[in-house]
Amino acid sequence: MIEVKNISKIYKTEGYEQKALDKVSVNFRPHEFAAILGPSGSGKTTFLNIVGGLDQYTSGDIIVNDVSTKKFKDRDWDSYRNHRVGFIFQSYNLITHQSVLKNVELALTLSGVSKNERRKKAIKALKEVGLGKHIYKKPNQLSGGQMQRVAIARALINDPEIILADEPTGALDSDTSIQIMDLLKGISENRLVIMVTHNPDLAQEYASRIINLKDGKITSDTNPYDGKKEENEVDENNRKLKKTNMSFLTALTLSFNNLMTKKARTVLVSVAGSIGIIGIALILAVSTGFQNYVDSIQEDTLTSYPLVVSEEAADLTSVLLSMRSGSEVDAKENEVKEQQYITSMLTSVSTNDLKSFKKYLEEHESDIKDDLSNLQYAYSVDPNIYTIDATNKLAKINPSNLFSSMMGNNTIMNSYSSMTSIFTQMVDNREEVEKDYDVLAGRWPSNYDEMIIVLSEKNSISDLLVYSLGLRDTEELTKMVTSIMSGE
Repeated sequence: MIEVKNISKIYKTEGYEQKALDKVSVNFRPHEFAAILGPSGSGKTTFLNIVGGLDQYTSGDIIVNDVSTKKFKDRDWDSYRNHRVGFIFQSYNLITHQSVLKNVELALTLSGVSKNERRKKAIKALKEVGLGKHIYKKPNQLSGGQMQRVAIARALINDPEIILADEPTGALDSDTSIQIMDLLKGISENRLVIMVTHNPDLAQEYASRIINLKDGKITSDTNPYDGKKEENEVDENNRKLKKTNMSFLTALTLSFNNLMTKKARTVLVSVAGSIGIIGIALILAVSTGFQNYVDSIQEDTLTSYPLVVSEEAADLTSVLLSMRSGSEVDAKENEVKEQQYITSMLTSVSTNDLKSFKKYLEEHESDIKDDLSNLQYAYSVDPNIYTIDATNKLAKINPSNLFSSMMGNNTIMNSYSSMTSIFTQMVDNREEVEKDYDVLAGRWPSNYDEMIIVLSEKNSISDLLVYSLGLRDTEELTKMVTSIMSGE
């Protein structure tokens, strides 16, 4: 038994509301032939779709065998449509590239019934509607009446409790319509048949009950049913919804058959899909390669010029911008205003708390280790480095006294000498160093008193570096500088 209680359906489009059903209440007997009549737009098809689970009601409730559908999930509605309801449409809705037998088998396929069993049931259903000799034909080889019979057989194959027919004779001639109505009349003897039609004559002749709808409301009912007066016991098994269960192999077979029916389209879609996938793969490959290249350049750059945090820092950019020529001065016409360049320079100097910063880095090592390739501390210790030079004499090469020894107390050259230190401490991570540099000759140092010479260009070394390391006699450089300073 099915009970419809205060069902309303409202369609909303861009702020406009259209009420298709307005608090419709009606009960149906387990076995009867009910016809729904009414003018176009009265809500007949909407009512049928809601009863069949093809559309959802806005408010109210539908009770099927004492079970409310208010809390039905999508899976429950799927089971309800597949096992308890059979649909007969005016346009038949048959799959044109499948045979009549395959069309009828489809409902059982979704239920997970075995191949042999669904074949037997489909043949039996087709014979019952008079199509036993047409089971292997395609729908386009049948007449309109025969196609509607196929739709009826498909609706009956799962032995549903409810048959819903939407204008089943709308596209048929009079003689064929009578045949279809006779079939539906026979079906209603052991199940509920609800039919929507515009033909009151057919409804009067065949239906056991006529319900008239107008403006979304029931205006008349020739044979109303009160479930309390004609109470029927409901089997506990009928209250439970069977689950739709299609095997993976069946789903795969159906998919393959559908693909093979239109090979040209399948090939074109496959080629287009392949081109799209290959294009996306190429874009991702180029993007990844470019990103890896940028990362490599960044790593190489940071290896040569690492990020340095000093104890004292100055915002030189702001100082230089403040000293640029042509800047406007806020002064009166006959006044000269003093601009505070020195003040700006001195106030731009800030002090960093390196002790606290070092402590933070050590305490949060696990948090930052993935963002650092190497971390190194410098303590402003300038090592004294001596060597035996080209003249077999002891020479101090750091701090460099190359120019001061030549120029004596010349302030300019002494200051230049302090800026030309050739020694730089490399990072402590040997793996990183070996990865970023190539050994042209010799080997990597292994003792505390060994060094490496890093060339700015492959296979070339500057004369300044040669003299600074004492590899050539510094007297040559002294004579050269002396000659220049004397005007030669």
